[in-house]
Amino acid sequence: MKHLILGAGPAGVIAAETIRKHAPNDQIVIVGDEPEAPYSRMAIPYLLMGNVKEDGTHLRHGADHFARHKIDVQRGVTATSVDAKAKTVTLSNGQKLSYDRLLIATGSRPAAPPIPGIDSPGVHPCWTLADARAIMAGTGKGTRVLQMGAGFI
Repeated sequence: MKHLILGAGPAGVIAAETIRKHAPNDQIVIVGDEPEAPYSRMAIPYLLMGNVKEDGTHLRHGADHFARHKIDVQRGVTATSVDAKAKTVTLSNGQKLSYDRLLIATGSRPAAPPIPGIDSPGVHPCWTLADARAIMAGTGKGTRVLQMGAGFI
């Protein structure tokens, strides 16, 4: 059986590991839209404060974790279409993946409030590791920042 998981966040990773535990011989593929190893968005504030390095945000430590668990992680691609009848997903790189079971665990996106200046230089979302890198590149020790909004954490 082939399991295809769209989303490389905590829900997708835990689903893959749970499937592996109960189906040791099944094929499992995770598709994630970011180039990084699966990471926790909840760890980004710790990265920004300097309490952890980027690898401290990774959901699973050890470069071989997914390989050891026979979980194929495809990074930096998105699903562009799903053909439920044919049981295939087309990716942004043109690749077509077949599946027996499909889990869509893509999470959410930040909402930008309709505030004048929200798209100004120096105003950043704080959602991805790329966002964190942009924030860190524009700040230094002692820089004053304003955080607006927060998630459920």
